[in-house]
Amino acid sequence: MPLKQNILIVDDEKSNIDIVLNLFSLIDTSNYSLFAALSGEKALKVVEKIKIDLILLDIIMPGIDGYEVCRQLKANKETKHIPILFITSSTDEESIIKAYSVGAVDYVTKPFRAVELMARVKINLELQASIRQLQALYTNLQDSIAYAAQIQNAIIPQPSILDTYFDEHFVIWEPKDTVGGDIYLFEELRSEDESLLMVIDCTGHGVAGAFVTMLVKAIEREIIGAIIASQEEVSPVRILQHFNKIMKKLLKQEEANTHADSGFDGGVIYINKKQKILRFAGAQVPFIYVENGQVKTIQGNRHSIGYRKSQYDYPFDEHTIKLTSPICGYLTTDGYIDQTGGSNGFMFGKKNLLELIERHKDKSLATQKNLFMDELKHYQGEHERKDDIAIVGFRVG
Repeated sequence: MPLKQNILIVDDEKSNIDIVLNLFSLIDTSNYSLFAALSGEKALKVVEKIKIDLILLDIIMPGIDGYEVCRQLKANKETKHIPILFITSSTDEESIIKAYSVGAVDYVTKPFRAVELMARVKINLELQASIRQLQALYTNLQDSIAYAAQIQNAIIPQPSILDTYFDEHFVIWEPKDTVGGDIYLFEELRSEDESLLMVIDCTGHGVAGAFVTMLVKAIEREIIGAIIASQEEVSPVRILQHFNKIMKKLLKQEEANTHADSGFDGGVIYINKKQKILRFAGAQVPFIYVENGQVKTIQGNRHSIGYRKSQYDYPFDEHTIKLTSPICGYLTTDGYIDQTGGSNGFMFGKKNLLELIERHKDKSLATQKNLFMDELKHYQGEHERKDDIAIVGFRVG
């Protein structure tokens, strides 16, 4: 059953109010509650006490006139949404322009035609009801997004976990919206010497991307459980292949009637401090690292995970780095390098990122993090944020 809508009629002449009330008596008023005020001052008091959906407002009144009533209502955040329909004997163009300038949504001149007035009342009330429905939907949506953000933050590793494993590290994780499609994951494995680091860029951003990150996290937990229960060598390639198979199966990517095509790009790093090795495999994501003062890049394979066209057993390349000397590594999604900016609106680009790392490679990672963000902010300027950003930097060895 729809809620009744409250209409306030404001006029200093009681006879004019009675005319409008009589008009309403001729129609079904079961969905309306009617209120009246004989002055602008009384109208403002009514609005303070009662939730009003539409005001029929006279302009020329002693004391506070209709223009001033409208101004005060529109200046108050609690009442500025109320549509105001002026009913007045003023027919000159200046009065009409002024009515709209102070916030009126409609204007009816006296003597008015009953059919015209009731039609305009009906239209404005229907519009107000639609706005309220949209506001309720928006509020529910925002609440759902806030809850999704809470869940997504819960699956992001706590900084203390990375503190215990790396000599230094930094994380830049900034969803474009409240939630996003980029995620980083870190797990210690069968001993404090073994760890797995992943940086994942899921399809899209916002809510759609966030849902995929939650699926990725669920699959990751299965993978970690299998690794801990076994004594096998940990292979980033096999991890990417497992992600690929499970995601294609769960998302039913092989079915002809599947419309959504979801998946991710990502990099997987396995570190074994005892064996002094680092293994990397990437799906579209490179591994950048600094070793003995040189900036090096290992390209990820040009093949994504989980999509309809992704091959089940794609032979990703696995790269092993001997940790005979300390290295500083960086895993990043494309949100940073794809950000547009500058005078030409070009993307920041991988080349600029490599030059940035080269310039600041000898600084602490905490300092590097601030420099990375300052550089991007300066480059982006007035351009809109294009995508989610996830970068993990670490020093190990």
